[in-house]
Amino acid sequence: MASRCLLLVTVLFAKLALADTSAFNAIEQGDVKALQTWLKVNPEKVDMSDSQGNTLLLQAGQQKKLAMVKMLLNAGANVNALNHQKRDILNTAVSNRSVELVILALANGADPTLVTSVYEGSALIYATHQGQVEIVKLLIEAGAPLNRVNNLGWTALLEATILGDGGVAHQRIVTMLLAGGGDANIADREGRTPLDHARSKGHLKMTKLLEPVTH
Repeated sequence: MASRCLLLVTVLFAKLALADTSAFNAIEQGDVKALQTWLKVNPEKVDMSDSQGNTLLLQAGQQKKLAMVKMLLNAGANVNALNHQKRDILNTAVSNRSVELVILALANGADPTLVTSVYEGSALIYATHQGQVEIVKLLIEAGAPLNRVNNLGWTALLEATILGDGGVAHQRIVTMLLAGGGDANIADREGRTPLDHARSKGHLKMTKLLEPVTH
């Protein structure tokens, strides 16, 4: 009797495991109908996550499946969920260089003020690093904090000058950050300002942008 009960429990858990992977499989395969059917049967599991902490929404975003992202959002998925690396849907959009995903996420309540990533920064700092002008513009307009300092001691302006290449994209980003209220006088842990970094790297145009606003 005990062995029979154990067998039944094993079978039950196997079925549950299969059910819990079928939605992720549908996303992987791009099977919109399969995901739609799964959501109708399992609406309470819309925010389930994988071993990396990626929810169905994050998984769909990572795989650039915008139709599935929309479906999951309409089904009530948490747009501000974080995975184990503390990445949200906006960070995912930055990784994918997807302006469309940023627009969709913000329209559905994505919070640009969230503290994200293992560096305890923000989607804006990440987008600044990556030189993604349009995404930076959208995040600033949505109210992203311009002067947040991450656990490396860097603001978005510092990130732009430390990790940026000094080119047109990063120049435009620095211009937008300054226009929005970014503080060029916040220094890193060594006491170096964005201007100091621009000068040391020989980024002349970036230097010209920062000189008038640095005390």
